[in-house]
Amino acid sequence: MWNRYLLFIKNICLATEENASPLDHWRDRLFVSGIAFLIPFCLIGLIPGLVMSYINNFIPLFIFDSIAFIVSVIVAFVPRIPLIVRKWAIFMVFYGIGAVLIFFIGNYGPGLMYLLSVSILMILFLPNNQAYISFFFNLATCIIFSLLIHFNLISSLPNLPKLDLVHWITVSSNLIFLSAMFSFLIPKLFSRLENSLREQVKLQEQLKKGTVKLKKSLVEVESKNKELEHFTFVVSHDLQEPLRMITGFLELLKIKYYGKLDEKANTYISYAVDGANRMRMLILDLSEYSRINKITDDPVLLNPQKILEDLQLTFQNEIQSKKAEITSESLKPFYGYPSFFSVLLQNLIANALKYSAPGRPPKIHLSMTHRGKDYLFELTDNGVGIEAEYFDKIFVLFQRLRKKNVGSGTGMGLAIVKKITDMLGGKIWVSSEVGKGSVFSFTLPIYQDVN
Repeated sequence: MWNRYLLFIKNICLATEENASPLDHWRDRLFVSGIAFLIPFCLIGLIPGLVMSYINNFIPLFIFDSIAFIVSVIVAFVPRIPLIVRKWAIFMVFYGIGAVLIFFIGNYGPGLMYLLSVSILMILFLPNNQAYISFFFNLATCIIFSLLIHFNLISSLPNLPKLDLVHWITVSSNLIFLSAMFSFLIPKLFSRLENSLREQVKLQEQLKKGTVKLKKSLVEVESKNKELEHFTFVVSHDLQEPLRMITGFLELLKIKYYGKLDEKANTYISYAVDGANRMRMLILDLSEYSRINKITDDPVLLNPQKILEDLQLTFQNEIQSKKAEITSESLKPFYGYPSFFSVLLQNLIANALKYSAPGRPPKIHLSMTHRGKDYLFELTDNGVGIEAEYFDKIFVLFQRLRKKNVGSGTGMGLAIVKKITDMLGGKIWVSSEVGKGSVFSFTLPIYQDVN
């Protein structure tokens, strides 16, 4: 109920408000909140005052209090009145009450308190360059009353104590002093507050623009990524058929004319077949790379030992031909993404088999360590090794080692591994010694039980 009442007052009083500075915006809302509280206070304090004024025959005070109540209601509830008019109406009401208390009742204390209150309200609700108005209002009021007392113009009014000019000047000078001090200090404070508010608004606008720009950039990046993924998929798919035809005819050419051509022609045909096969493998790897997208499913419990055993069946021919040995230790089930983990291991094992040292059976070992914040996996091999200058380059697209007497890849396998680990929130790195082998280390985050 109270919130609806406050909203009703704000909608009426702020309907004519124009764009203002941050501090003026704050002043206007503070004034409207004050108006909202003024009406209940009038019912609590002003109406009993009207009754007592009438009983005690203080007719001027009764009349002015009635006017004050009516003006307050008009200010709060009548629409389409400019906000500055509402402010000055309230100022004049309070000023009038203070003047009536002093002039008709001779009550210096409450009357001067009203005048001081109006001074503070004017400083709070008016712009800084108008803060001095309250001081001149109070100065003029004190001078006028001093002249009225000096010339005995109000001494014959009823219910007045004996007026003393010296006493009045002594008391009213405090009002003038406080008005002057408030007119000087409060605007200074507000000017700093205004600068702070302006900076805050400026930062908020910059933040809002930055957020909009960031969102727009993210949308553009996402759109470009989708376009790139679609383009990669379409290209890799559409290129496979003509490349398969080229490879097939080259194979037929090699079979039909092998031995009938000179050695140089046979070499050229072999180069063409090998190049076509490598192009086909590159397209397949590129297609696989493009299919690695964002994670959409929840992690599930996976068994790394089972995945490793399945991959040994996948590489069974190469393992037998090279007499390779694949071992493991400490592989325990954990929550993750089986498909991504399988592709990751598949490419690392394929890389280890491909770059095995000539004349030495490959030995590949996979270990797992729980480090509290993540899992550390290490795949060790005894292959040809990698020079230190290639430690970072091998994870970049199409970057591959060129070793004599060892197989050459497409440069996509380790790039796929890097993309998967980054997408899963992990890291991957390599340490190696040429001629002795390499250790590929990667981390995966620990997921809690999602069930």
